[in-house]
Amino acid sequence: MSRLCLLLYATFLAACASPDPVAGLDGQRLFFDNCAECHQVNGRGLPNVYPALDGNETVSGSGADVALVLIIGRGEMPSFRGALSSAEMAAVINYVRNAWSNTGTPISAAEVEAL
Repeated sequence: MSRLCLLLYATFLAACASPDPVAGLDGQRLFFDNCAECHQVNGRGLPNVYPALDGNETVSGSGADVALVLIIGRGEMPSFRGALSSAEMAAVINYVRNAWSNTGTPISAAEVEAL
């Protein structure tokens, strides 16, 4: 087996053995499937109806605050408890906190679960 194949295989095994259950989940796809209808694909929401996530103070603040919004719901936004796992919520949060003009530190599935 070539060195390149061995390196790729080792990288694949390391990714599969990752203790972070968020690894491998597609936060963008989860966002498109669960959030984009209201908040829009571009994260700008619908003025006076659904808030923008791009540049949103809550989104750029604590990842735990964003997780609580997903877990509890807010206003017309439903709770996603039971609809998304903690790992899926973490993947969506990490996507939203780093999409568009946002930058944020990652949150783990364990942190979401603890909330």
